[in-house]
Amino acid sequence: MSDLRTPLLAELREIAALPVPAFDPDLADDYARSGRRLPYEVQYFARRRHLAALALVGEGPALSSLLKDVCQERSWALPAHWDAGEDPRTCVDLFACETAQTLAEILRLREDVDGADQIEAEVRERVLDPLFESDYPFAWEEQISNWTAVCAGAAGMAALALEYDLEAIRGRILPALQSYLFSFGPDGGCVEGVDYWVYGFGYFTYFAEAWRAATGEDLLAGHEAIAAFPARAQLYPGSFATFGDTGSDSLLPAGLLTRLHDRLDAPLPAGRVQDFSDDSCARWAHLTRTLDWGRPLAEAVDEGRALLPDVGWFVERRHLGRRTWALAVKGGYNDEPHNHLDLGSFLIAVDGEQLLCDPGAGEYTAAYFGPERYDQVHPSAAWHSVPTVEGAAQQFGEDSRAELVGTPDGVEAYIDAYGEAALIRRFTWNDDGIALEDLGPDLTETLVSRIRPELDGDRAVWAGERGTLVLHGVNPDDALVDSVEAADHRGAPDRLWALRFGLRGGLRFELL
Repeated sequence: MSDLRTPLLAELREIAALPVPAFDPDLADDYARSGRRLPYEVQYFARRRHLAALALVGEGPALSSLLKDVCQERSWALPAHWDAGEDPRTCVDLFACETAQTLAEILRLREDVDGADQIEAEVRERVLDPLFESDYPFAWEEQISNWTAVCAGAAGMAALALEYDLEAIRGRILPALQSYLFSFGPDGGCVEGVDYWVYGFGYFTYFAEAWRAATGEDLLAGHEAIAAFPARAQLYPGSFATFGDTGSDSLLPAGLLTRLHDRLDAPLPAGRVQDFSDDSCARWAHLTRTLDWGRPLAEAVDEGRALLPDVGWFVERRHLGRRTWALAVKGGYNDEPHNHLDLGSFLIAVDGEQLLCDPGAGEYTAAYFGPERYDQVHPSAAWHSVPTVEGAAQQFGEDSRAELVGTPDGVEAYIDAYGEAALIRRFTWNDDGIALEDLGPDLTETLVSRIRPELDGDRAVWAGERGTLVLHGVNPDDALVDSVEAADHRGAPDRLWALRFGLRGGLRFELL
């Protein structure tokens, strides 16, 4: 028995002993009124968390009662994903598929569920029948994002749990999963970031292992590069590069990581194991596979460098004294899934604390995924560490691109995202820090942090809890410090600071 099971089961018992969370179905309409997703989603996921706890450690009557309540929900899909004019009950989105998988596997796990036939009927009518009986593909079946893997993987696992015909599953689920794999290049990097790698490749892996158990076919074989992505993107134990809509200090499910290590010899990232409460979406698949497969992760991370040319990520860790410093640089293109205007942006971290940060994910709202996306703080160019060129910010579009090229002591970024103007950024490690050379016309630098910089002549200082970063080369004549208040992915206050100044020469970051 894995020594992760004992604390996880204790956590589940604590959850199961609590009252069933309140659930106001009318909050489903709040998104249409306000554009905010969290008021409804918080209670939705609280209900899913309680359901998982009851299914694994609770009594049959309490479990059956909550299952009945879930089956009476207007939709298992989130209101943000409802299509106008369509019946929300049969909206087949990420969370409808996850709920279908959860309920189907609970029916296989527990023989004391009252009303099992009706619960199975709901799974079929809401998710599996619309999917398997449709003559046309859902949009997500042909996309190359996490949606493809999560929807197909979760629906496929539900179908396996309910003993659907294997050839029907093969014909509908496997092509979608193959479409998902087209989102990866040979370097195995995930353009959506580590959090969405966990989501998409996690559900791909979970279905692949269920499919292997049912058929003997191995869908994971040959995907070692994809499996290695989190370890290559790691800054410090429990900390990863936060490009795109990734959260800071991500905690990854141990079951997924250890299974990929065992099956594909994937390097294990270091860090604390994810508790069930750490998963804001209370995903049944992560929880149950961690209970089955999980082991503790490593406590330390080695020095290392990863250049992922296809996805456009560079991450390097160096041990200086007793601390681990990391530099991460972003390339790619400005029309990626969960895109930010961030080509050439970078972060500098010490022991996982980002002294110069990438803002990561903001609160998901209608505006965040609408035409106003780049007016929002977190995805905008104004709140990434990228300069303006001749007064112009980066432009959106697939033609806006940045290529990263490794050098013996760092990395170069060749950026074509400013219309007629271009930018070259050169990052070089030296004995006491990192040098940055920007080549381009009429540059105004922007350096972003969650720490307020203190100015002292041509120096700027970011004093963090784990280390201090000193920048030499600030133009004191026009240096400006400003800040913005926003909301992070979970809706909590998130204040960002920016140092902006006209570039007049090279910059040197001293690591203290």
